[in-house]
Amino acid sequence: MGATASNRKNDKRGSVNNKNRLAAFSVGNSQVVGSCDWGSADPRWLAAVIVAAAKARMEVAFALSRDGGAYSLKLYDFESGERVQLWFNGDAVLDDELGKVFAKLDTENL
Repeated sequence: MGATASNRKNDKRGSVNNKNRLAAFSVGNSQVVGSCDWGSADPRWLAAVIVAAAKARMEVAFALSRDGGAYSLKLYDFESGERVQLWFNGDAVLDDELGKVFAKLDTENL
């Protein structure tokens, strides 16, 4: 009985309904003219920033400017409510910039 009741309870959790949420989500079709691509960054630096932000109880979001000519990295601190948005030019060395963000997050949260 315990497992059955538990399974029914978990069936109603939001995390198991992501298939429907993703199906309903539409990605904007903006006209991008720039050549910025977060995929050009070393995935280890991306992961390091994500893990350091999570450890600091922060949310991190990676985006591009509307025209695709600049990189955007947003941090949101759940405890203080503080938000910061960093911008990097299209010719920025992403690994260096992500290293700086990681160093700041890592030293602030030792």
